[in-house]
Amino acid sequence: MCTARFNSRRRMLRLAFRAAPAAAIAALIAGCPTGTPATPTWQLPLRNLPAGLLSISGTAADNVIAVGADPGDGGGPLVLNYDGQSWRRLNTGASDDLWWISDRAIDGAFYMGGEGGLILRFDLASKSFERFATPGNQTIFGVWGENSGNVFAVGGSVDEPDTSGVIWRFDGSNWRVEDLSSIEPAGFPVAFKVWGQSENAIYVCGARGLILEFDGTAWRRLDSTTTRTLFTVHGNESLVVASGGAQSGVLVERSAAAFANVTPSGLLQMNGVFVPSTGNAVAVGLEGAVAFRADGAWQAQETGLDLDSLVDYHAAWVDPDGGVWAVGGNIAGEPRTDGVVAYYGRATIGSALE
Repeated sequence: MCTARFNSRRRMLRLAFRAAPAAAIAALIAGCPTGTPATPTWQLPLRNLPAGLLSISGTAADNVIAVGADPGDGGGPLVLNYDGQSWRRLNTGASDDLWWISDRAIDGAFYMGGEGGLILRFDLASKSFERFATPGNQTIFGVWGENSGNVFAVGGSVDEPDTSGVIWRFDGSNWRVEDLSSIEPAGFPVAFKVWGQSENAIYVCGARGLILEFDGTAWRRLDSTTTRTLFTVHGNESLVVASGGAQSGVLVERSAAAFANVTPSGLLQMNGVFVPSTGNAVAVGLEGAVAFRADGAWQAQETGLDLDSLVDYHAAWVDPDGGVWAVGGNIAGEPRTDGVVAYYGRATIGSALE
């Protein structure tokens, strides 16, 4: 979906990251999303999984959920739950890839979206999955909700990037198509993610620099300052960030009335971004690239992790303790394989997989 490879150029960009002065990196670590721990470290608790992982979320550092591709072993998409000690695979009862999980629990449940119009609800109390009837078979790349009576899912077809975008809205009973024909009569570009500051300030990003905003009543298209693909949008009450690119990266921010391009020089393609309610934002992307936002500016981070050259990060999450999580794998082609989970923080993350 989002990791076409031009290896020679990517390698040059990656080397540009490695040239960052040690003093700058040290200063960045001191202001990283984990606060100011004495010895925060990067870890790679899981690697070489049978399927790539595409999204991660949770309620705490000891209740983490990662979702991903279907390894084709009859067990459905790879969904892993970490309890603070070990990882356990969950059986969704579905098949095909899962592309996203909601950035937080929505009234006691996580919502997941994937291929063929797949949307699942995972109830935290019962540990059970519910599959919804949906109004189409487009791939759902993103899902977000303010509450269980107001959930949004977005997607489309990458084979029709200019006009296949869809937005579905769940009212607690049914999923319905949002009609954007008044502002995009020929159809809008494939949508990759949705996120909201509230139910009256919801953002959708996608191909061709797409950013849409919903004010609780109507949708409108915003100027994103770029025509490049934006894969993920996230934020907090004062900041909205969208990440993307193609080989090289792009980051745009809205902190006032308009978006601005804030991409630092040499940035690799950033597939995922997460902005915690407090602390610094994190973006992740090609070849295990990571960037932190500190003091209002984005800077690359040297992780020191020994990742395979074909492994890219697809998504990030920051837990309530400030720990940074990233997931990915060999996700450029099909099947998507070699899933990884990375972590940066003070906790020691278990690597046992049941």
